[in-house]
Amino acid sequence: MARTLLDVQLARLLYPLLIELATAQEILTYGQLIERAQARYPDDQRVANLIPVRMGRILWVIYDFVAERDLPRLTLIIVSAGDQYPGSAMWQHDCSAEQQRCFAFDWSTVDQAFDLYGQHSEKAVTPLRRVPREQAKQLMAAHYHNPAHVYPSGIRALRETIIENIMNGLSVEEAFKIEAELLTPPGCA
Repeated sequence: MARTLLDVQLARLLYPLLIELATAQEILTYGQLIERAQARYPDDQRVANLIPVRMGRILWVIYDFVAERDLPRLTLIIVSAGDQYPGSAMWQHDCSAEQQRCFAFDWSTVDQAFDLYGQHSEKAVTPLRRVPREQAKQLMAAHYHNPAHVYPSGIRALRETIIENIMNGLSVEEAFKIEAELLTPPGCA
């Protein structure tokens, strides 16, 4: 799965919240997790711009960390509001059993390991040169208004994320593509 600097940064912010949830034996929806994150980080614009459709890629950073270490699948304690089940990418797991493993696990033993993983992941996706915000906005607007490019209507909700991704070194085309994929049902691309 494609990973952006913003995904990694947000995963690093969300990881402690997931640990708290697991310790308290709580299951939240994607929307509830966003609300908790916004309460925890009220001045962080990246968190303020979170929407449920983006959560899968962000949580995938955490999922990769736990999967690589054969730890309980921590991200499975976050579920869809509709069916109260983790995202379809997780359906290969016995979700209830994994949730119980999360609740029983001593997460304090891996806190530093995740911090190091986050630092390494962030470094791997950090651009050599950051694009100024105004330039990123201009590039985004020009691309969006070009009639040759057609995107799902929901792309407007991801405007700030696209700008952030351009600022973080993605090409304009890649910034739109990676976010538009979130709005396109599997098999419809």
